[in-house]
Amino acid sequence: MNTNRIKNYYNNSPMTVTFLGIMIAYFIMITIGGGTTDSQTLVRFGALFPPFIKEYHQYYRFVTAIFIHIGIAHIAFNGYALYIFGTQVERLMGSFKYVLFFLLTGIGGNIITYIFAFDSISAGASGSLFGIFGAFLYLIQYHKEMISPEGRRSILSLLGINLVFTLLVPNISITAHFGGLIIGYLISYIFIK
Repeated sequence: MNTNRIKNYYNNSPMTVTFLGIMIAYFIMITIGGGTTDSQTLVRFGALFPPFIKEYHQYYRFVTAIFIHIGIAHIAFNGYALYIFGTQVERLMGSFKYVLFFLLTGIGGNIITYIFAFDSISAGASGSLFGIFGAFLYLIQYHKEMISPEGRRSILSLLGINLVFTLLVPNISITAHFGGLIIGYLISYIFIK
């Protein structure tokens, strides 16, 4: 990839690139700091851990947990999904609205996880990514002209596969995924005109 192509990509989707950079930097720091699959290390770096939010009022965890990933497969999958889908939503909303949307859906998914997953450790950008899927569902329902029929089928198929994985694979935060999806769909009424 040449430098002009990278510069062009950044100019078109600066916040998606920034979010990816934060996720990768955090992943490297956590790896060096004790490992991305070590529970104590994850909590020390800001993973969502409901008892610490409840007892010590560490509300920052609702945000920091978005950028923490548990293992290489987790960051690889979420990073790739953000690269593919986040760029499209950022171009549609504009960078400022996209940042708010990304954070609100991620925080919303984490708050729902906090309410229902009392003492488990949770992390990842999945709430925000499912929020992006929620934005696509909104577009499919109210702005069909913006997505080709092939694009609609691809998005719906990918969402279906991800929902099946969410329900069948252990240690996936069902609450963050469904919370992000629902919040993303609902607030798209505000963020997409």
